[in-house]
Amino acid sequence: MTFAKVETKSGKVFREVVVTSAGGDGVAFRHAEGEGRLEAAECPDLWVDLYGLSASDSPTPGKPADGEVAAAIAVIEGDRSNGTGFFCRAEGKVYLYTAAHVLSGNSKLLVKLRDGTVVRKFGAVEAAEGADLVRLAVGEEVPHCLEIAAESGVAKVGIPVLASGNAGGGGTVGFEEGKVMGVGPESIEIDAEVIQGNSGGPILHATTREALGVVTHLTAERKDEWAKETRFAEVRRFGCRLDRAWKWKVVPVDVFLKEGKAILAVQQQSELMIAALSVAKWNEPVFRQQRENPLARDIAALQVWIEQQQKSGQRMSETDRKKRLRGIFDSARHRSRSQMAAFKTDGFTWFHRETAAQETLQRAEIDKVYESTVAELR
Repeated sequence: MTFAKVETKSGKVFREVVVTSAGGDGVAFRHAEGEGRLEAAECPDLWVDLYGLSASDSPTPGKPADGEVAAAIAVIEGDRSNGTGFFCRAEGKVYLYTAAHVLSGNSKLLVKLRDGTVVRKFGAVEAAEGADLVRLAVGEEVPHCLEIAAESGVAKVGIPVLASGNAGGGGTVGFEEGKVMGVGPESIEIDAEVIQGNSGGPILHATTREALGVVTHLTAERKDEWAKETRFAEVRRFGCRLDRAWKWKVVPVDVFLKEGKAILAVQQQSELMIAALSVAKWNEPVFRQQRENPLARDIAALQVWIEQQQKSGQRMSETDRKKRLRGIFDSARHRSRSQMAAFKTDGFTWFHRETAAQETLQRAEIDKVYESTVAELR
């Protein structure tokens, strides 16, 4: 079919148009200046009707320039970790969206735009119930804001996406192309090659640049027989959906960060306890990083004692070594129980409650190992 003039939904005009093919996802054509193709969402309503296009599968376009999109993305720098955030409009306000784990564990945070400007004025943390997702109302002007895809559920398998963020924690913002591989009630899976540092960055509809989700996590490749020669044998990448409604719990920023610090203290103690069980690990960085920890001090003192025994030329008493080691592990076990008894998490936000539950289970297993090790050393 031929058309003297065709105007797309975003306002672009083509003249002397000859349609060469049309399908459910778009139309290919020749025009006065060459060849082109329009996705269904970009086609005029006449073409949608004539060719039975699935325009409803894609959001109505209002695509901003890529420079504007980049201006809405921020690098988040913490004293323990770095990540990404982005500005979106929601419910009449401008929010900074990011993954909860990007903020968690840090005591200090800087939110930087690509030109180096630091955004400082934020409201309380609003943490999503059921997701690794938080947002903070912004109290100052920012260069640009993204739009969030409609809550009716825009994310569909196969649609093209862009994932953006501070890949590798290098302090730069880039874009990775991909598509949606799977959709669940809370999550979407994408094949855009995001890595550490992209966490908290937006997953954008490639056509409209609307925010479909927030990059959250990766899973390691599977090596079992069931996954062999399937895509599940590779690293898989996931995000939290934004094209649905979330229930938000509002907490002050300092309260959210204190929750994360409490969990971090448990994580660090668990890491040290695991390392202490193996003599081969006693010189690993974890002992230097936590040198003020009573368990690290006890292990260091034991190492000094062993070294002195060896230098003296006297035969070291194995019974004495076991006795000292048993005392160290027994003390660590009691401190562990005290720490976990004081670890109250019922009032935590969802992400921290879930993380705390996992840490509590792991610590229980570590304590069992310590109990059996103490018994063996008797």
